[in-house]
Amino acid sequence: MSRINTIRTVASTVLFAAAVGFIVQYGETAPAMASAEDNPVYNKAPRTLMMSKNAQGDAVFGMPDVVTTPFDHAANTQTVLAVDVVYTEFAVPRMGPILATPVVGCETSLSAKRQPAALVELTVSAPCFENSDFSVRHEGLIFSAKTERNGDAQVVVPALMPAAEFAVAFDNVVQASTDIFVPELRQYDRAVLQWEGVDNIRIHALEDGAEIGDPGHVWSASVHEAKDIREGQHGFVLYLGTAEDEASLQAEVYTFPAGNMNLEGQVDLRIGVSVTEANCGREVDATTIQTNGDLPLMKSSIAIQMPDCSQVGEVVLLADKFADVAVVSN
Repeated sequence: MSRINTIRTVASTVLFAAAVGFIVQYGETAPAMASAEDNPVYNKAPRTLMMSKNAQGDAVFGMPDVVTTPFDHAANTQTVLAVDVVYTEFAVPRMGPILATPVVGCETSLSAKRQPAALVELTVSAPCFENSDFSVRHEGLIFSAKTERNGDAQVVVPALMPAAEFAVAFDNVVQASTDIFVPELRQYDRAVLQWEGVDNIRIHALEDGAEIGDPGHVWSASVHEAKDIREGQHGFVLYLGTAEDEASLQAEVYTFPAGNMNLEGQVDLRIGVSVTEANCGREVDATTIQTNGDLPLMKSSIAIQMPDCSQVGEVVLLADKFADVAVVSN
């Protein structure tokens, strides 16, 4: 009897659960069917939610409330020295010449020929460098020049050593070089002033106590020529280079016949710099080179402090930038 009651109880329970499930399902879906046209959002598939606990231990739906601790970045940094402490060169030196590998049909040639007063005429042939800037290099003397439409150029350079070597470089790459013996140089002494940029810098030679403007004042704008030096009258100044932009390399070379001039005394060499809006109140850099008989060349880098901008348009004359030049009469 009890077994029959148990079966009836189980059957009743199953029927009751099925009925409840039907009612729940019908109750959940009926509103969606009734309001499908009024509220379409009920037609979307149900989204599964996850029950979890937050940091306080409370049950929540959705993703847990994860509490993170900020990372102390300041405590994990590494101190690095400033670049100018490790590399103390603020002015990066100019890159030295690089030997070029000739390209077939583009070989650059350079030839030299002696001229009076220990001058050397250089002939450049660069078929692949038409209308191109290049630099001429000789014993520390460097100045810029430019080829013609066919890639050729001719420049005159004062020799600084009897066994003179010359080179030409395009884009700082040496393309050709040559050498020539200039024995006549032993009769002369030379002083070189060179600089980079568009600054108006000039070398002035005051011979035998002359003042500015006197016949003994020799500079690039005076009428003294190379033939004067062969006659023992005066020295002469030759300007080299171009002054087109900040990368221009310029130089002036004063030549005088040591021990062959018809006067006695000394040559006072000075440097003249025009004060402009671009250089007022700052330093102008230049380099000097002097021949000294058969001894090594005397080279020096100089920094010229320009006056303030209230003196724009004036010319500053600086002495004591060259070694004294003694002149002994015949």
